[in-house]
Amino acid sequence: MANSAIEIPFYVAKDGGPLAGAAGQMAFESLETLGGVDKSGDAPAISEIGGGWYKFGVAYGTVPFDAGDLVGVIDADANGTNGLANAERYIPVEVRLDFYGLARLVNRMSQSKLNGDMLIQDGSGNTILKLGIADGESTLDREPQAVS
Repeated sequence: MANSAIEIPFYVAKDGGPLAGAAGQMAFESLETLGGVDKSGDAPAISEIGGGWYKFGVAYGTVPFDAGDLVGVIDADANGTNGLANAERYIPVEVRLDFYGLARLVNRMSQSKLNGDMLIQDGSGNTILKLGIADGESTLDREPQAVS
């Protein structure tokens, strides 16, 4: 089982009010890792939530979220049909592994006493993130990994 997708919401305004029905005109202007690796070719789809709110989903361990945290810019008027001012048109976004950490505040978490692995689970007990922990003689390494 892979890590569950986390949804990243963002708001788009037009002339100060909510922009509705524009998901089809939106595209990632850029999406890359903090190290500068271009991930825009694997950018996720954008969908509308409602009331000017939109979202996209990514799962840690799967493209584009397979090489660390991401930063990007969404062009909310990629086709130029919405007539947005630049301040409304370009939406900076980020995706960080610690966003899953926020889930730890509201979801179940268990930790193995044998190997230290931590599992964050949703309300149904399904694992949404596994943090694998390996012990060495002189070090303690904590490396997030995709749930298999």
